[in-house]
Amino acid sequence: MKKGFTLIELLVVVSIIGVLATIVLGSLNDARSSARDARRQQDIRSIQNALEVYYLDNGEYPIRGFTRSYNSSWEALEAELGVVLPRDPINESGLAYNGDKNYIYYSLYRANYGGCPAGQWYALIYNPERIVDPSENPGVTRCDNGQPLTLGAGNNAITVGFSPAE
Repeated sequence: MKKGFTLIELLVVVSIIGVLATIVLGSLNDARSSARDARRQQDIRSIQNALEVYYLDNGEYPIRGFTRSYNSSWEALEAELGVVLPRDPINESGLAYNGDKNYIYYSLYRANYGGCPAGQWYALIYNPERIVDPSENPGVTRCDNGQPLTLGAGNNAITVGFSPAE
């Protein structure tokens, strides 16, 4: 009587192990991207809190063009706010509203553009890894003209912000 496994039996076992490993690794990657998305939402809330404290102290938000978390403009915003701001877990260079993973802060830098006095609203843009329903990105309603500004609509980016005139 022979003891041991045949080549066919070994191949079947190795194939089953390979399929199971693929399923487990795929689930692990989904869990990691979900965790990064949860962190992004928490980071955005932290940035919003810092902006609201600044607004209470100064009567306006920092007036800046596009400020990106992957370059020195973010450090300048940190210095202006007096806090260390979070950065995207991936924080790649590029534009969040074009699909790259980073944070962008934007506030009016021209007086009374679109019915908004400079420094009275802002947009924070980030790009989650999960696919976003377009209805989840209503944009930021700009002051007295009531027009939503949605940066990245259709590109999976989320625009959040606040306007005291609302």
